[in-house]
Amino acid sequence: MIKGKFPSARDEFSAIALERKERQADLSAYPTLSVLISTARPSDLLAILAQLEKQTLAQFELVIGLHDFALTPEHLSSIKALESRNIHVVTESFDKSRTLGEILTSLGKLSQGEFIAKMDDDDIYGPHHLSDLLEIIVIKQADAVGRAMNFVYIEALDLTVRRMTSKGISMANVWSDWVCGGTILAKRQSAEAAGWFGSGKRAVDTFILQGIKTNGGNIWRTYGAGYIYRRSVGGQTYVTNYSKYLRANVEQRVGIWAHDEFGTGH
Repeated sequence: MIKGKFPSARDEFSAIALERKERQADLSAYPTLSVLISTARPSDLLAILAQLEKQTLAQFELVIGLHDFALTPEHLSSIKALESRNIHVVTESFDKSRTLGEILTSLGKLSQGEFIAKMDDDDIYGPHHLSDLLEIIVIKQADAVGRAMNFVYIEALDLTVRRMTSKGISMANVWSDWVCGGTILAKRQSAEAAGWFGSGKRAVDTFILQGIKTNGGNIWRTYGAGYIYRRSVGGQTYVTNYSKYLRANVEQRVGIWAHDEFGTGH
């Protein structure tokens, strides 16, 4: 990564692109990966399927848990587009009584990959998201990896902030016990030994990360660029005091940050 305490986003994106090129030159093959998504929102499922179609990782398995709704023709069309890319897609339906933890744990058990990645249907993922994390976990020989919380879209303000700190959850490229939950990528055997995502209604990310650490595993937190954490005004995403996201704000953009690193370039 580039030197300096708080480089500009432009400098950071350039450095990340160079680091990615060097990393890929050293990697001869990718292990198998299963992406796990639990969704209760048909419109958000469409959005995340479109982002998955743009992923640069050539092959992965996608395991989707449908929480109390059925696929529409639009969903089926998006899934067909993924399958034409040789992406294996599995869907499983769950009734309203099932918890988030139960669904994600079931998806993990259904998956076949050597590694599993959890993605959230309402967040924003750049095209290199999966390949970046898979490369990093192999090179670092970690049990789990994920991203720092560097970019946050605050829906109520229609504002994306770039947060950079020398400590806390925005600190990147460190061994840690926390990563953004929507970016967890872990060794299958480490996730299984941790009890997957538990069976609770919430705190499923904490469950798997703490389980991995309790079992002696190590977790690497990489840079947040390439992922935007969305704080929504309602629905399933927790409504909170936005001031904590505005602290340590070194740059901001009106709307969702437009850049190829996020797949939002114009």
